[in-house]
Parts: sequence; C-alpha cells; structure tokens
Amino acid sequence: MKLKFHSFSSRLTRRIIIALVLTMTFITALIFKLVTSAMAGLNEMYYQSVLDFTDETLEKVLTAVEVSAANNVDEVESWLSQPDKVYDAMESELKLNPHIIGFALAFEPNYYPQEGYWFEPYVVQRNSKTIERLQIGSAEHDYFKSSWYSIALKAEDGYWSNPYFDDAGAKMMVCSYMLPIHDHKGKTVGVFIADVSLNWLKEQIDEIDEKNNDRRKEILSYFKKPFDSYSFIIGRNGDYIVHPDRKRILNENFFAYANATPTPLDEELGKDMLAGKNGKKLIDIEKTVSYVFYSPLKRTGWSMGIVVPKAAVLQPGFVLGAIILAVMGLGLLAIFLVCRFTIHFATKPLTYLSDSANEVAKGNFDTPLPSIKYNDEIHQLRDSFRKMQQSLAKYVERLKTSTAQNASMESELNIARGIQMEMLPKTYPPYPERKDIDIYGSLTPARAVGGDLYDFHIHDERLFFCIGDVSGKGVPASLVMAVISAQFRTLSANEDQPQRIVKAMNTTMVGRNDSMMFATLFVGVINLKTGELRYCNAGHDSPVIVSEQSYELLPVDTNVPIGIVPDWTYTQQQTTIQSGSTIFLYTDGLTEAEEKDQILFGEKRMLETIEAGKTSDPETIINNMTNAIRLYVGDAEQSDDLTMLAIRYNKPA
Repeated sequence: MKLKFHSFSSRLTRRIIIALVLTMTFITALIFKLVTSAMAGLNEMYYQSVLDFTDETLEKVLTAVEVSAANNVDEVESWLSQPDKVYDAMESELKLNPHIIGFALAFEPNYYPQEGYWFEPYVVQRNSKTIERLQIGSAEHDYFKSSWYSIALKAEDGYWSNPYFDDAGAKMMVCSYMLPIHDHKGKTVGVFIADVSLNWLKEQIDEIDEKNNDRRKEILSYFKKPFDSYSFIIGRNGDYIVHPDRKRILNENFFAYANATPTPLDEELGKDMLAGKNGKKLIDIEKTVSYVFYSPLKRTGWSMGIVVPKAAVLQPGFVLGAIILAVMGLGLLAIFLVCRFTIHFATKPLTYLSDSANEVAKGNFDTPLPSIKYNDEIHQLRDSFRKMQQSLAKYVERLKTSTAQNASMESELNIARGIQMEMLPKTYPPYPERKDIDIYGSLTPARAVGGDLYDFHIHDERLFFCIGDVSGKGVPASLVMAVISAQFRTLSANEDQPQRIVKAMNTTMVGRNDSMMFATLFVGVINLKTGELRYCNAGHDSPVIVSEQSYELLPVDTNVPIGIVPDWTYTQQQTTIQSGSTIFLYTDGLTEAEEKDQILFGEKRMLETIEAGKTSDPETIINNMTNAIRLYVGDAEQSDDLTMLAIRYNKPA
C-alpha cells in the first residue's frame, strides 16, 4: 500500500519542535529540581545558622556563669569562718551578672552548728533593684536527699543540672551550675550553686520564631496560609525546656509524643537529638508534614529543633520554577514560528532530487540529475548521487564476486572442521568389548577449526593417551595439531616411555618451527593389567584423579612446552591408578573460560563442579563440566578452544 505523502519541511519542523519540547521539558525539570534543592539547601543553611547563633548565645551566657561561679567560690571559701560574709560575697557577685537569678551555698550537715542541720544561704535578684537574702535549707527542702547535691560534691569541674522549677528560692524555671567548695584544709564542705533563669532563653526563641515567620510572610504574602514555624528545646532526658505551648515545658516528654504516633521517624528524631547530632528530618508532626532542623546545644547536652512546614520550604522553589516554565514556553512558541518558515524555504531544493532518486532506486543509474542553484549540502548531495551512479554498477559486480568467494571459504572451513573432528578417536565407547577401560572426550574449537587435540590407543595391553593445546587459534593451530597427532600415533606405536615420546616430538617440532608456535602436552601410558601410570607433562595443566568420593590433582613436573627449547630434558613420573578412578584431563580453555565481565572460570570452580558431581563416570564428568561452563559463560563469546578427556580404569579381576 502506498504511503500518504508528508512534507519533509513540516515533518522536520515538527520533529525539531518535539525535540525542543522534550529537551526543554528535561531542562525545566532539571532546573526545577535544582532550584527546589537549592532553596531547601539555603533553608537548611539558614536554620542551621539560627541554631548555631542560639547555641553561641547560650554558650556565652553559660560560660559567663561558670566564670562568675568559679570566681565567687574562691571568695566564698575565704569567708567560710564568717557565715554572714558569705551572703555579702554572693550578693556583690550577683549584682555584676544580670543573667544569674541567684546564688546559693548548700553546706554539709551541721557545718555551722549555730545555723542548724540544714544551712543553705540563698541570694536572689527579684528585679533590677531588689536583692533578697534567704535561708532555704530545711526539712521540707532537704537538699541532702537530692541527686544533684551528691553529684555536685564530686564534680570538681562543675556540673550543670537539668532545668527545673525552683519553688524554694527563685520561684521560676531555672538551670543551675554547681561547684564543690572546700575549707582551708581542702575538705569538701558543701556545694556552690548559680541559678540561671530560662525566661531569657524562651524570650529569645520567641523572637527568633517571630522574625522567621515575618520574613516568610513577606516572601509568600500572596498565599492565604501563613505556614508558621516554631522552635523547641529538649533536655538530656527528652523533657521540653522551651516550646510554644507553655503547658508542655517540664511537664511533657518528647518521646511520650513520639510513641503515640504510628511512624518511627519521630522516635528516630528524638534519639538523634539526644545523641547530639545535627541534621533535618521530614516527619508528620501535629498533622502537618514538616521539616525539623535540629542541632545540639553542646555545653548543656540539650538539643534545639525548628519545625518548618514542608510547604513553606518548597513553595519558593515552585514559584521560581513556574516562572521559568512560562518563559521557556514563550521562547518555544517563538522558535516554532521561526523554524517553520526557515526549514520550509531551506528544504525546497530537496523536492527536485526526489524524482531522480526514485529512478536511481529502480536501478536506472544513468537517470539525469537536476541542477542546484546554491553550492551547499544539497548541491553536494546531488554530486554524491552522480558519483553513486558511476560506481554502483562496479560495486554490484564486486559484491557478487566477493559473495561467491566467501561462500567458497566457508565451505572449505566446514570441510576442514569435519576433517579435524574425524582425526579424533571415537569415544562412545571406543572399546565396547573391554571392561577395564572407559573413555569419553570432547573438543569444542573457538573458531571453525582449532589447535586443541587429544588421542589414545591400546597397544600391548597398555593405553597410550595424550592431550595438547597448540598456541594460537584457527587454521595455523589446526595444522600444527594435525602434525602433533600424527607424531603421537607414530612414536607411541614403537615406544612405551612417555618421556621419550615427548622428547622426540619436541625435537621434530623445534626443527621445523619457523612460525615460532609451541604446544603444551600431556602424554600418559596406563598398564591395563596393574593400573601403573607413567606420564610426562610438557607445560600442560595438571590432570585430576577422580573417584566416587574424592578427587586430587595429579602432581606434575614443570617441563616447558614442546617447540621452544631444542635440548630440554623432559622428566617422567609414575603413579598407580586405583580401580574405579578416572583421570580427567583438560586444556586451559576450561579454566580460562570468561563470562561477560572477563572473570575466569578458574581451577577452583572446576574442582567444585567435580566435587558436586560425586561420580567417576567419564561421560557424566564431562557433561557436568560442559553444563557448568555454559551456565557460567552465558552469552559471552568463546575465547579459546575447549578440550576435555576422561579415562576411567577398572582393574581386571
């Protein structure tokens, strides 16, 4: 059926626009992703700076408290003999430290007998002008039973307490810094306490939240929903220290809230905060999907978090992305109009070539071609058609000749492969009348023909066998393989010593080896009456002796391959083959078989395959190994010739 004609210029314009749309869509999506990621990164940096600023502010205050407490301890210790002077020392220091709400001294029991069992002098700053002196130690306020007192007595470097509501002295939420005090003999006689009001911290956090929300409302003023954020601080045990809901402060625990939610993210957030980690998490908190940016307040062991609704973080990026999308859309419309006109005008000469090209396609190589006005690519195309007309006929003739030659070469290679396979002895089975020997072999060349070989024959109740691997592949290797096979047959017919057979083959090959090819070779002779095996190895892989229950590598000497060294003295070795055992021989095409990532099959996998088979049957061993290689290699191209030969000996009764 004839296809409907479509204008090339229209089709080209449409394709360019589609390509532009797809490209710009990808670019827009990428820019949108980058913008939103950048905005999220900027937000994270901003909130991290807020967290760092809060930590730095708190650090300065707490450092000042520690320095003030250390200075005051020195002065207090100098006045321990005069209890009234202790009040004076604490009051004078209190006036110099606006962040400290009060100082206290908790003495050991009956340290001042005249003051009673409990003596805890306390000076508190009620406002900017009034400082009140109190003695808050009593049976109702028995500080000896408090854990902070016993900890502070031993804390030579100071100890910060968890926040708590001080109902005995300050009458507000405080956090205390404590140091042990010593008398002139160095004995610990009590604890010095500096109370810091946390109201200033709550006020600072409220101020930070207010600034963040005001800034966000200015940027997103056209949205109805304000997307307010808020900050909170939790203590070392997870209790809220600062929170917009004042009812939660020191009354609720972050983990109690987290355990009440179905997602584990809340609990992970709490664990990270208590572990002193920095970061952010996206969680559903109080029915709003929000980012929680968190950072430790290092000196205290507290952790601060800022809760920001996800929409507040992402919407600036969405807005910017929408603007970019609108601008790109307008640009795309302009490009479409320009492309449509330009392409239609530029492709008009192609119509002139259409009819001529159709005639050439029909085989009319002498069809006249139209003239082209401009010397451009279309003009060059016309010239190319002219050259094509002149050379196409010659090319068709050469193609016919080449096709015939290739077909002839392929036929010859197939014949050569058949001849090579016919040279191998038959193994199914080779000696059906004998019960003492069972042989099975397999040869798979990497190309049409290859350089691997195996051979065997029985002479004077001895089994002569060999396996070899000629260097290289293809036709040259196959010719050397044929020569070696013929030499083995000739020499083994008159000689029963493997060492002499190999030496003679080496001498012959070295003498006529202008191509510098060589071969690894293993030659063995089994006495079929006794099971005695004499063998000579010329650089070949060690065979494996396989029984029903075990296997072992046959030890071989490291003689050089034949065809390299003229006067090499080859060694001969001897062992006895147990009845029922099989000699498994192979070329390196087995161990060096490669999968798609060029990882070798290896000797280890070969031995594992033998062990898994639990058999000494020659055909089964080779079939198992063939299947293992095929499964391992998969679709990868065979890299080398693969040959296997298995010989099982059964000692006559």
